[in-house]
Amino acid sequence: MIKLLNESDISKIAHLEEEVQNYALEALTILDEEYGTDRDPITDLGGYVVILEKPEDIQKLEELHNIDLAKNPLPEFVDFIYPEKGPRYTASLFLLSSDYGIIVILPYDMTPKELLK
Repeated sequence: MIKLLNESDISKIAHLEEEVQNYALEALTILDEEYGTDRDPITDLGGYVVILEKPEDIQKLEELHNIDLAKNPLPEFVDFIYPEKGPRYTASLFLLSSDYGIIVILPYDMTPKELLK
């Protein structure tokens, strides 16, 4: 699991496809502009972007936030990221409160089927 808290963290995913990096960077830019770069994205308003790379990362994230990614809460949206080369990804926004969300990016083949409906 790779947590991206601010734009400055984008180098953590340099090994991923450019389209995934761009998607994450766009989301982080919005969070930084709206909530500030000096926020604590885990405890303050706003949120963060997380990249899940292994099936066990899903369980870790669910335990961290006491959520069920597939059922509760339901995502606000699910986007598809289609890199020119490499695997497809999904990006889902989960709002955990009125002003705090997590954008979860993970390989399509790891995405819970309930999110794809």
